[in-house]
Amino acid sequence: MTDLHTIEQANASFYALFESANIDGMANLWVNTEEVWCTHPGWPTIFGWDQVRVSFEQIFSGPELPQFLTSNVRFHGDEQTAWVFLEENLLGTSLSAVAAVNVFKKQEGVWNMVGHQAAPLIPDLDFRSD
Repeated sequence: MTDLHTIEQANASFYALFESANIDGMANLWVNTEEVWCTHPGWPTIFGWDQVRVSFEQIFSGPELPQFLTSNVRFHGDEQTAWVFLEENLLGTSLSAVAAVNVFKKQEGVWNMVGHQAAPLIPDLDFRSD
């Protein structure tokens, strides 16, 4: 992946915009078409920018904005598509951890988000083979 720094910036922007409830910034980061999708933890998958925007507006109108401490970040992709795997450690009263995948595509030299999926992590699973 030759554009790692720019993808890192786009991914960091997603979380900065999320934490600041910046819906206009989200609109600039996301592709504003029907191809986008988002699955918030515990929610059904939402398709299309109009519905994804509404989901963020609903989250932003809640009693407390999420704060993220990300970890286990891994970047993958090629010249046109990139995906970022990471763990979102949510701080505050909603203290929890989720595994997330953020998907970006390059349009006119800019990395824009097309997908986000987050699912709760189950702590202390044992994957050792006997």
